[in-house]
Amino acid sequence: MVMKRIFLMTAVLFFLISCTEQSKTEKGLFQLNHIVEKKADLSDLLDSVEYIALETTDESLLPGLSKLLCVKDNFYASAETEVMKFNSNGRFIGKLSMLGNGPQDYLSINDYDIVLRNNEEEIWIAHQRGISCYSAEDFSFLRLIPLDISVLHFKYVSDGAIIIQTSGEYSFYLCNMEGVLRNEFLPNDPANLSHSMMQFVDSDNGIFCILAGTDEAVHYNESQDCLELLRYIEGVDNVLTRSDNKNYMDKYGYLQYSQKVAQDFVNVVTFRQKGGNSVFFLRSGNGERMLINRKGNNEWESYDIHPNPSIENDLLEGLNVRYFLTMASCDSDDSFIMSVPANMVAGASVNGKVVDEEDNPIIIKYQLKK
Repeated sequence: MVMKRIFLMTAVLFFLISCTEQSKTEKGLFQLNHIVEKKADLSDLLDSVEYIALETTDESLLPGLSKLLCVKDNFYASAETEVMKFNSNGRFIGKLSMLGNGPQDYLSINDYDIVLRNNEEEIWIAHQRGISCYSAEDFSFLRLIPLDISVLHFKYVSDGAIIIQTSGEYSFYLCNMEGVLRNEFLPNDPANLSHSMMQFVDSDNGIFCILAGTDEAVHYNESQDCLELLRYIEGVDNVLTRSDNKNYMDKYGYLQYSQKVAQDFVNVVTFRQKGGNSVFFLRSGNGERMLINRKGNNEWESYDIHPNPSIENDLLEGLNVRYFLTMASCDSDDSFIMSVPANMVAGASVNGKVVDEEDNPIIIKYQLKK
């Protein structure tokens, strides 16, 4: 009995040490110590480029694209209160439109994701009552994951581990399919959660949620089944930290601090990792740049994308390389991806069709050249 108590105490102590709200790494997970400024044509950087024009009809018109996902060659796009589904060629398939107060409805779309369960695609909608789940095949209601907190953003890991981001007493939780909350994490911190788009990034190193443009992220520790803080980037001068955000919020107030940190520090806009290749987008008062690391190479190539791009567009007429930044709201299970408003490339030919400025966005999927 004594040995059993000692074992349980040791296990609890190990859990508390393993899953902490203190950053776990002295060094950043991504070491950006060898950064080389470069210039290039777009065709020299991208490989396996695909252009997909999302079909434009009265039913499929996207008045404002907020999030785009590509899963198993299907495209999903959220716009206001609906989620549209298109096939790999951009043909409109159908849409989820269940706004309402009924038990199978959602009150709003705070966030959505495409979840693969039992090899089937499901559309999950986060709202004030929890997460409503629907079939991606016929858009029928499947289940409600009831929660007593308003879900702002989420990421499915497994049936027993769904990462929840909220605005309550704590910023993050884990929950299961029954809506049971556990592992409350990070007391509410408006300075590091409010002014930037919340992004869950599924990388080769696990699932991260970038904290307001800083060098830290909330990371799901799969081996310990818990959330932790992790420094994920190092080697960039003057990169924004959580302390900087807090200090500037105290100094300038909630309404102004985000503009001040954007001017005075290097903010991490987003990062993606596909097939071992990594891309970071950084923004500062001096402009925006893209950092590329190819698998097996220690060098990080740095390209300015605004205001004076060092990348020459030689692929699609009218394309502004700044639209690489839409990667922050786009993701794919097998490629890098970006979204370009049709009016920016109006008149260009995409797959034999001339783009009209009133069309739905043009999607560009690509890999990095080796």
